[in-house]
Amino acid sequence: MLATVKSSSFLNGIFYEIAEAWQASVVPKWAEGQPLEHHTLLYIARGKGELNVNGQTLKLERDALYMYPPETSLKLTASSGEELQLFWIAFDIYRMFKKERNSREYQRETGFPLQGYIRIGGSQFKQLFNLLVAEGQLWRMQNPFLSQQYLHDMLDGLLRYAGPASNDIDLRLKLTLNYLQNHYQEDIRIDQLADMARLHPSYYSQVFKQTMDKSPVSFLTHLRVNRAKEMLLLTEKPVKEIAAEVGYKDEFYFSRRFKETSGCSPRMYSKNHDKKVISLSAAYTDHLYTLGIKPCAAQLHRHLSLITKNLTLPEHATDPWGISREDFLLEQPDLILCKDNVLSKAREHINDIAPVVAIPWVSQDVYTHLLKIGELVNREEEAVKWLESHERKAQNLRKALRPITGSGTVGVCVCREHELRMYGARNVGHALYRSLQLTPPERIQAQMDLYPAGTGFNWTAITPDELKDYDCDFLFFAVETEGDKQRIRAWQRDNPAWGQHSAIRSKRFFFIDWEKWLVYAPHVINQQMEEAVRLLTQSSSLREQI
Repeated sequence: MLATVKSSSFLNGIFYEIAEAWQASVVPKWAEGQPLEHHTLLYIARGKGELNVNGQTLKLERDALYMYPPETSLKLTASSGEELQLFWIAFDIYRMFKKERNSREYQRETGFPLQGYIRIGGSQFKQLFNLLVAEGQLWRMQNPFLSQQYLHDMLDGLLRYAGPASNDIDLRLKLTLNYLQNHYQEDIRIDQLADMARLHPSYYSQVFKQTMDKSPVSFLTHLRVNRAKEMLLLTEKPVKEIAAEVGYKDEFYFSRRFKETSGCSPRMYSKNHDKKVISLSAAYTDHLYTLGIKPCAAQLHRHLSLITKNLTLPEHATDPWGISREDFLLEQPDLILCKDNVLSKAREHINDIAPVVAIPWVSQDVYTHLLKIGELVNREEEAVKWLESHERKAQNLRKALRPITGSGTVGVCVCREHELRMYGARNVGHALYRSLQLTPPERIQAQMDLYPAGTGFNWTAITPDELKDYDCDFLFFAVETEGDKQRIRAWQRDNPAWGQHSAIRSKRFFFIDWEKWLVYAPHVINQQMEEAVRLLTQSSSLREQI
């Protein structure tokens, strides 16, 4: 969350599974000599005794941290008459080793850079231990990601501060920021946050403002107001109910604070037609452009002739945020638009700056995206007009294609590096199957029929030998590089299964740009549709082949 703090590279591309987070005043069963099943972080808050690790004995130290990997044999013995207070977290680490646009593969990480006694006072992490223990009974039912965030903060702090003495104020401040994000609707006092950070209240406020460009009180107010704005935009809840949900018992006091920070009343906010919007998705930037809105900053794609501030943002939820708050503070947006896969990260970093609204990506198709975004930015009429215009254009193009394709089938295959995928009516296949209403191969049609149009099924991976199972009369190959194109040429030449494919045998296949055709947004879909018709009309018709 803090731009001034750099995470350890060891923690890049990993996620956690927490098996147990607990505290006790007696020796737990897992510390009676058997090998550990998980990574285990042990904090001795109070008490004396011995720790036998794989046959070697250490003296326990008060306020000490110990980290051990799986398969380590641990036996903890408390000294007689000593009051013991232990905290521990048992967890597994999984590291991403294969990354593709639509999938990730992970493997279990059994090592950790720190092992054994960690030369750093454990007391500065005690609050995180307490939070993890408190969440321990709830994470599987309510919010597993919050516990994972606490664990990540702890491991990140250990890796950055273990060994040489270091100023841990950033870590303490980050703890309070996480607390504010997750408890903003509660009564929160400055002295409570300062105590959590182990700083004097006035010094805590000073550090907070230097880092976040606003005071803790202002941060909390903006966080509450922005969450209220999200509800005003997305629900029909009355103002009184929204005020209570974001932490204000008095509706009139809430309305006053809302107007002070926003310049308008809650009832007028959703009717405001001139919102400054930031888009965190290149596809949704395309939607805004289609609706006649120029975002003040956005993630862009190269097929959109829009000049605005380009944001480099995470493509997936597992990717690091990597962008400064300053870029958002300078723009002072009224609304931040994103996909649901980055919502949690956007809220974590910038929800005090503006309301963050996610439009569901996978569960909705491109037409629904446009209507939802149009409703959100008061451009419903423009959305409907585009849909009508798109359908008229598609009808004319379908008429031009009918003499060529007739009732024939059309396939679309993505070839990137050594991977082959057959696509359905979403992303690469939308312009072909939904806009132009061409018929897919039988197996693709069967997959598409299982879900509402444009949702659920996106693509299926195939081997080169399986291409014959997706026989069709016309075939588009979406490629990223010249090397991809050469691989296709080689398979056509050397693989007998490819020689049996109808489109390849009759030379009715075409190469298209994968990067362009992957864009699933209205402006580019029109371009894809026109390109498909241009390529198909250059080939011989099915009637001529007969």
